Amino acid sequence: MRQVIATVVGNERVAAGTHVLRLREPHISAHASPGQFVHIRCVPISPSGSTPSDPLLRRPLSILDLYPELGEFAVLLDVVGRGTDWLSRVAAGEKLDVLGPLGRPFGLRPTTRRALLIGGGIGIVPLVALARYAAARDVEVTLVAGFRDASKVIPASIVPAEAEYIVATDDGSVGRHGYAPAVAAEYLPWADQVFACGPLPMLRALARMERPRRLPVQVSMEEHMGCAMGVCLGCVIRTRKGYERVCRDGPVFDINHIDWQEGI
Repeated sequence: MRQVIATVVGNERVAAGTHVLRLREPHISAHASPGQFVHIRCVPISPSGSTPSDPLLRRPLSILDLYPELGEFAVLLDVVGRGTDWLSRVAAGEKLDVLGPLGRPFGLRPTTRRALLIGGGIGIVPLVALARYAAARDVEVTLVAGFRDASKVIPASIVPAEAEYIVATDDGSVGRHGYAPAVAAEYLPWADQVFACGPLPMLRALARMERPRRLPVQVSMEEHMGCAMGVCLGCVIRTRKGYERVCRDGPVFDINHIDWQEGI
């Protein structure tokens, strides 16, 4: 992990309140892996080097895609507050203060030939990076992504062409009608490894779902973070071995390692 200054290459609105930021920063693009994230300050960097202190906290954003040959990477953000609203309006050429890469990445087994990826909302983000990584290693990839409605659906152009992309919406306005885990259940017998990221209720439903015996499942947990370096303990979750930090011990965990009782 390093603190670096990244240059904004592009800022594209891809769905309602959802933007893809493409950033140029060689260290992160060369060393990051699918499932890791960056921590971005949401304030302008002045030529003098001084920066405002409000908002104080950085925003954690999963890495959407990596372009190491160009020294670039991409993140996707959903506008939910002042920080992400500011990030949604940055322009090409502006500079951002970034920490990364952070966290434990996904682990694709060498023997995996069919990977099932299950995303809920912006939980699709780290799965897009994983889909490209897996496809480059001749792994068949099916990505099932659930969204609230048609306005929030991430376009297929964001997803690697080699992956089968199946969309579900809560209201049935586009794609399959229903929740991502229910749709993905049809593909569990096909898969030999499963990866998921999304809201806690979605991941809890997946954990409680009947799965083929010994089918390995990894989940990326979404939690509010303060420092993202394991110091503040603001992102702890309950596991079979006690409380662990999503930012340092995760965000990727084996699904059987999490204590999925209510109130996690």
